[in-house]
Amino acid sequence: GFHSIDWMNRKSSIGYWLAHDEQGRGTMTEAVRAHLDHAFGTWGLNRILIQAAVENARSRAIPERLGFREEGTLRQVERVGGRMLDGVVYAMLAADWPGG
Repeated sequence: GFHSIDWMNRKSSIGYWLAHDEQGRGTMTEAVRAHLDHAFGTWGLNRILIQAAVENARSRAIPERLGFREEGTLRQVERVGGRMLDGVVYAMLAADWPGG
């Protein structure tokens, strides 16, 4: 789903979590694609971010598959199971979205 929306700057971010036994079917890629169509087409947003843990290849594959641009790595940005994880930030602009 969408995190808070910054209407003034026309941007938001998307977060997702999928049960392990539901992964690998393309469900989340299609859900994120639908969210992007809505964000850019209906709401007129300009920028959407996705952040994923550096080590989470499956989560990172979604923005990469959808054509997001990798913008950088945030050090120790998220705590998971008592560990601090680095996160990769990906961005998509409305002008770059093929569905737009």
